[in-house]
Amino acid sequence: MKEESLELISKFAEILNNDSRFININQINKVKKTGVSDTYAFRLLINEYIGMNELLNKYYDDIIIKDNSDIYLNNDYYKNVKFKNKKIGNWEIKYEKYHPYELFVRDDIINIDGYEIPRFGYFDKPFYYPCVMENNNIWMSITPNEINTMKNNIENAYGNVLTFGLGLGYFSYMVSNKENVKSVTIVEKDKKVIELFKNNILPFYKFKYKINIIEDDCYRYYKNIKDGDYDYIFVDIYHDVSDGIDCFKRMNNINNFNKTIVEFWIYESMKYYL
Repeated sequence: MKEESLELISKFAEILNNDSRFININQINKVKKTGVSDTYAFRLLINEYIGMNELLNKYYDDIIIKDNSDIYLNNDYYKNVKFKNKKIGNWEIKYEKYHPYELFVRDDIINIDGYEIPRFGYFDKPFYYPCVMENNNIWMSITPNEINTMKNNIENAYGNVLTFGLGLGYFSYMVSNKENVKSVTIVEKDKKVIELFKNNILPFYKFKYKINIIEDDCYRYYKNIKDGDYDYIFVDIYHDVSDGIDCFKRMNNINNFNKTIVEFWIYESMKYYL
């Protein structure tokens, strides 16, 4: 089961790393001329690129989801935070987009019947999302993946909250809106990121008085935290699973809290690789 799961995940990873837009609207329209729906056309094309994979076909509806953009556009952050493109040094905040039928990682890996199942999504029309760029590379974005994978963390946060990593402030914005959250402390080491955030994102917060930004290295700050200083800590200073595992191992060996809850972004996916 592990070998079959890894083979499927590896095939998708290879394709996505080479070109996430390997399926496009022109291909979909050509296949639809045979009389099939666009969702079935997408399925046929996925099978063409991945190969007739038994695991993919058995759990296709769990692996590939035609996403509904309204779910995300009605998200509180998307509705209320509207910034203009801005650049400071090698950092920039701007809007990027998913093209129609562009495949993206939608959610954490899940276990179904003993198999580790990856989860992907696509839209049938352009979908614009905010992101932070460093040297023209996306460092942080607020895509369906971030929204879906942070849902439980946002629900779990309470009291005095600490989060590592600022980015576009999605986590801090969402938890600051909660009645059971008293304060949100954000640790970020890059001055330019903090400046971008304060000037372009923070003005849209409903409860600015809850927000406290500390300029510091997260590992150094984490070492000095005492159990109970915060009720909940959320770690999100990595780009994906590949660099997240090292962060998890490093921070997991620094403190062992009993009173304070510590959670890591995309931990469910990291568990698979750990």
